[in-house]
Amino acid sequence: MKKRGAEKSMNDKKKAFLADCALVLAAICWGGGFIAGDIAVQHFSTFYILATRFLAAAIIMFIFFGRIIRRCGKAEIKSGLILGTLFFLVMPLQVIALKYTTPSKQAFLLAGYAAMVPFISWIVLKNRPKINAFIAGVLVMIGIGLISLNGSLSMELGDSLSLGFSFSYAVFVVLTGIFAGKCNPIGMSFFSYLSTGVFSLIVALLFEDVPTVFPPAGVMSLAYLAIINTAVAYTLQNVAQKYTTDTHTAILLSTESLFAFIFGVCFYGDPFTPQILIGGLIVFSAVIISEIKWKKRPKETAEVESCPPQTQQKN
Repeated sequence: MKKRGAEKSMNDKKKAFLADCALVLAAICWGGGFIAGDIAVQHFSTFYILATRFLAAAIIMFIFFGRIIRRCGKAEIKSGLILGTLFFLVMPLQVIALKYTTPSKQAFLLAGYAAMVPFISWIVLKNRPKINAFIAGVLVMIGIGLISLNGSLSMELGDSLSLGFSFSYAVFVVLTGIFAGKCNPIGMSFFSYLSTGVFSLIVALLFEDVPTVFPPAGVMSLAYLAIINTAVAYTLQNVAQKYTTDTHTAILLSTESLFAFIFGVCFYGDPFTPQILIGGLIVFSAVIISEIKWKKRPKETAEVESCPPQTQQKN
């Protein structure tokens, strides 16, 4: 029995480690996705971008996991529809925001969702966050202020939209954690992509002009968003959340801001200012602090240390 228990513990640790690797890989993919998104909005309208991105991701998922998807039931369809509808409602915020801010700046603003997740989880799941989560929340507000507030202490439109998406994505992370533990995450991912894509296509056909020009840069950016950012990265997140907590997921995924900042400054010419860098480091520090686990001394040890020397000798 002990041997089986040890094997199970080792297996769980291995799954948790692989889940962490998957989440970091997803963060790297999303780091480049901010640049791809910024290029895409220069050539295509918002809902055509979303329709192409998510429908293409759904097709890719079906090609590789069609057998799993065909065996899915009501749980996967329902969970995917809920997540897909939420994404359809909030994804335009991120896409539109890129018209009014830089990719690296938006990445730092979106990283704030990592500090929001514990509080949303508290409201939804009744899991009270620890004191470090409160400290992290204050630091995130300070960091976001440095990044987004200009000289007149006003926030630009792109920053406001990015923060709105950040809060919405924190809700998305908590819901994904709930659903991933109750159904097949592959099937859930497929139906979420499909519903987001279908809803976006309907809105695009009704209210936006059909694209007539397809420049190579725009097409490549859409391909990156569909394949790397969605089919690969979001699926990695959905599967990984089956083996880790919501807060831990948010911490690792928020490192996308660091990768986006590096990619944006090095390869895309994003501005590098001390204020943005300091604000980004504060946000990143808040993310790390929110995950620190403070060790408590064992009760027995504390009692022994608190006893007078004479009492210890008598015992």
